[in-house]
Amino acid sequence: MQGEKLSYSRLISRTKFFQEKSLELEKELIFAKDQLQTFEAELSSKKETDEQLDQLKKELEELQQDLETKTKENVEKIIEIEKNSVANNTKKIYEVKIKRYEALLADMQIEINEKDKMLDHLKGKVKSLEKRAKYMTAPEIELDVIKNEEVEENYAIGYFNTSLILSDNKLLIIRGDLTIENRGNTNLHTPIVCFRFNPFEKATLKGKIFSIEEAETRGANSNEQIQWVYTDHDWYDKSKEKGEIWVAPLQPITLKPGEQIGINNFQIPIKSEFKEAVSIEGFVYFQSDNYRIRVANQIAISY
Repeated sequence: MQGEKLSYSRLISRTKFFQEKSLELEKELIFAKDQLQTFEAELSSKKETDEQLDQLKKELEELQQDLETKTKENVEKIIEIEKNSVANNTKKIYEVKIKRYEALLADMQIEINEKDKMLDHLKGKVKSLEKRAKYMTAPEIELDVIKNEEVEENYAIGYFNTSLILSDNKLLIIRGDLTIENRGNTNLHTPIVCFRFNPFEKATLKGKIFSIEEAETRGANSNEQIQWVYTDHDWYDKSKEKGEIWVAPLQPITLKPGEQIGINNFQIPIKSEFKEAVSIEGFVYFQSDNYRIRVANQIAISY
């Protein structure tokens, strides 16, 4: 009986012991499960991290490759840009040189044009002088006749006969005739007439007075016995420089004693904004006779 009690007590004790052990084991099992879960979680996290690391490594490699590709492309672009820049700079240099050459050519062309104008001017002057030499030489003098005549001093007179036409408040037209009369006892030859203006810029003479070329063209078609011409082909420009206009007969003429000739119906337009005084004098030269006269009266305009 006593043995049974001991066995029972021991059984109970052992049962308690095993129960406690079982509890401890369960606790350890639970703890182990927790650790296992933790390890599994860490392992899973580590795997994910490794995968991410692998992915990052892969992306890094791709980025490096892309960077190398882009760097190569950029280097090529930079080289191309530098080439283009050099080409552009060279082009700009050539463009500047071309512009300089063009400017130089333009200056040369201007100089050539000016020289052409001067050449034309000189040609015209030579032509005018040739025509003057042709048409305005003194006729042959009959020396025997002159020796048999009683030679007296040359004597001639010239005078203006004018009228005024008021066109408007600023334009005045002088219309008139210049008469040249030989009152001496000897012949006079081919008068050359000078109209001298003061102030110079008023020098203008119109009417039946032509350039030598125009007078030659008119030729036989003209009804005038005497064709008056400007002695200089550039008479207008010269008139503004000196205030003088020179005219002469196209053909040599002889003015016998008692005869008269004239420049008829000439017009002188006077335009003045400031109403300044204007005077016009006349002079007649018989060049071959070495004789000259001043026109007896002058044309004077005052306001």
